Amino acid sequence: MKKGIFIIVVILAIVGVIGVLWFQLATTLDKWKVAEANVKAYATQLANSEDKSIALQLTIDQLEYFNDSVFQDLNKTREELKIKDKNLKALQKVSSSFSRIDTITLKDTLFKEPSFAMDTTIGDKWYSLSVGLKYPSVITVKPEFKSEKNIVVSLKKETVNPPKKFFLFRLFQKKHRILKVYVKEKNPYVKSEDSRYIEILK
Repeated sequence: MKKGIFIIVVILAIVGVIGVLWFQLATTLDKWKVAEANVKAYATQLANSEDKSIALQLTIDQLEYFNDSVFQDLNKTREELKIKDKNLKALQKVSSSFSRIDTITLKDTLFKEPSFAMDTTIGDKWYSLSVGLKYPSVITVKPEFKSEKNIVVSLKKETVNPPKKFFLFRLFQKKHRILKVYVKEKNPYVKSEDSRYIEILK
């Protein structure tokens, strides 16, 4: 009898150890997959790929720990929006700039000196205008704009139907989780006209 109980205890102990080891292995494999994905993301970033990027996978602690200006800026935007850690789904930063050069050549002579040439630039961090003047009548202009968008995606629980006025009634209303997307354009000269976020249901 005692021998049978001893065998059962040993088997249970072995099963328990195997279960713990299996759990640790699964956790380690998950961390390894995240690390591999982040290596690919950094490799894409270092290759200066303009047409694709791979998402970095970070915890909130890692986001706050890394001394990276982009991470700090995104984290600051998240804090300004007062989004709780548990509701944060994704962060994204989109930086772009656009410019073009126009040249105006007039028939009449504007500048008398053959050696005359002047270049000047006006503007600030977000907008600059370069103007060039050259003998006899050439004017070039090059406007340039910079855009920076911080995008924060969060989950929020809301009532399916309009919320009741009395808070006790709201407790018993059916709720669902929705994705909220915040787009913050940092360039004061850019007016956001339309932005859409589509979640694909499976």
